[in-house]
Amino acid sequence: MSELVIKHTGVFTKNWEALNNSQIRFIINQGGSRSSKTYSLCQMIILYCIQNPKRRISIVRKSFPALAGSVMKDFFEVLDNLQIYDKSYHNKSNSTYKFPNGSYVEFFSIDDSQKLRGRKRDLLFINEANEIEDEEFLQLNMRTTEKIFIDFNPSFTDSWIYPLMDRPESIKIHSTFRDNPFLEKHIVNEIENLIKIDEDYYNVYNLGLPSKSKWTIYNHQKIVDNWPLDEHIDTLILGLDFGFTHPTALVMTAWVGEECYVKELIYESGLTTGEIINELEKIFKDNNIPMSTTIACDYARPEIIEDIVRRGFNAVNAIKNVKEGIDAVKSTQLFVHQDSFNILKEFRLYKWKTIRDKITEEVVKLHDDAMDALRYAVLYHKRNTVSVGSWDFVTF
Repeated sequence: MSELVIKHTGVFTKNWEALNNSQIRFIINQGGSRSSKTYSLCQMIILYCIQNPKRRISIVRKSFPALAGSVMKDFFEVLDNLQIYDKSYHNKSNSTYKFPNGSYVEFFSIDDSQKLRGRKRDLLFINEANEIEDEEFLQLNMRTTEKIFIDFNPSFTDSWIYPLMDRPESIKIHSTFRDNPFLEKHIVNEIENLIKIDEDYYNVYNLGLPSKSKWTIYNHQKIVDNWPLDEHIDTLILGLDFGFTHPTALVMTAWVGEECYVKELIYESGLTTGEIINELEKIFKDNNIPMSTTIACDYARPEIIEDIVRRGFNAVNAIKNVKEGIDAVKSTQLFVHQDSFNILKEFRLYKWKTIRDKITEEVVKLHDDAMDALRYAVLYHKRNTVSVGSWDFVTF
């Protein structure tokens, strides 16, 4: 094989050195968004496979869709950039890639219990490791003979990862976007501007530092007494969360550039389908809202959505990915109208679930009706205009 030229960041160099240090078993990459940690680990694994025959490497994440859309994408992008990808070695049905020397990489999710408790491997790479539980890590650790690489954004302070860092056979590699010289200027500006939106989000995704907030999910909203003029609004999107015992919540978001103005339109229990539609018709008429305006709806009630559509509204299924939706809201400048009493109340009460004082990545399913409706609207807008939660790595 001809000589490979790999353009890389200092993050790659530090991980490569740790890989070749016999005293280290756990290499923990803590960092902010776009620091190159995931991409660098893919480069390192590929180089390791080329240099070492008949090695088995596992790359895992909590769910397979998340794995496929992140680290798998980066891995095959690196192979393409190095011009060594060979489709005959890529078994897409088994999610494996085999190198000519017999080394191979397998991709699987934590919810694949057969593989979680399956054969041993030489190297393990856990992507977004703070998503998995300590028992799941234990199973993976027992079946890894050499090194374990971990990457994560430190959005929670309670995790099995932090005690692991203190072990003598561990090393922490901290990185931020400043460690990635290949980023475009507009992406650097986006990351820097997070400080204007949410200090906690800035700490996690810019500085790669653990979250400071303990319980409350959102801490960045501003209360205003004004609403933008129609001619200044770029996009109007509504979020609708259905309830009966719980309130039905309708939230309006008005987008002025990247700023989002938020107003409560419905927050009421006991509404029937007909009453919801009557309320929508009145609200649209009173507020001069075009019938073409998107209403992102909770698709747990498809029959209600269908009835709304039949009355001429542009009702669509919301994107109900909670983590992605929360990231979308946290990365948006929010201006909440002061009359939105229930939205403001839920902002104060919307919390992370805890187990014996340990913060989890689940939300408490209380005081979340308006929060769900807001999340539907914001995530729908961001999915259709910008990338959410993280930024695609710039290829080099």
